Amino acid sequence: MPKIFKENKFALLGANILIIVIWVSLSSFAINFFIVDDAPFYIYKIGFLIKFLPPIWVIWFLWIKRGGLKR
Repeated sequence: MPKIFKENKFALLGANILIIVIWVSLSSFAINFFIVDDAPFYIYKIGFLIKFLPPIWVIWFLWIKRGGLKR
């Protein structure tokens, strides 16, 4: 992890928020581009997981597993 994130927790928080916003935006665009209107319901559920599961993992890893603001 870069030195700025070890020293400044607000930089880590800002980077976390930026990563989540970029991921949700790009994945929403890609999912809307590839999913057609008459797709089965499970395709929409898989798209929902692809959109929101990685940001949840990033939050868990950076803040819960690594200690977050307690470090």
